[in-house]
Amino acid sequence: MILWKKTRVLLAATLLLGGLVAGQAEGRGKRLTQLPNGGVVGCNTCHIGGGGSPRNPFGLEIQANFLTASGSAGDVVWGPELAALDSDGDGVSNGAELGDPDGIWVVGDPDPANPFAPGDPESTPPLPEPMPTAVEASNWAQIKNLINELD
Repeated sequence: MILWKKTRVLLAATLLLGGLVAGQAEGRGKRLTQLPNGGVVGCNTCHIGGGGSPRNPFGLEIQANFLTASGSAGDVVWGPELAALDSDGDGVSNGAELGDPDGIWVVGDPDPANPFAPGDPESTPPLPEPMPTAVEASNWAQIKNLINELD
């Protein structure tokens, strides 16, 4: 009888602990759906080498400042503020790298096109061509350029 009680207690504790671990893993995985293109980029959106590995600069930024609750239970707060930051310091905003430069995407919207990993400074979209200045775009500047090309 005592052995049966110990077995039941051990089984209950194992199930409870297993449920907690599974709940934490599922809770973090749900964050991929809380970011534009999170499901496309995958765990490397916030981690260096996939889920469970150390967080990259974007993941650390979210953990420190963009969760609805502290610890691992909170949801990601995506919006203009997080989108405008450049968490990995590569010169491109988080939003531009995730395809939502203005931070207007909301959960349930289709993913924007062409994402990059905001926590990886090696993964950046190409920068747009700079707009010509008014002088460069003037007819006189175009004529000067043609003359210079003839020389």
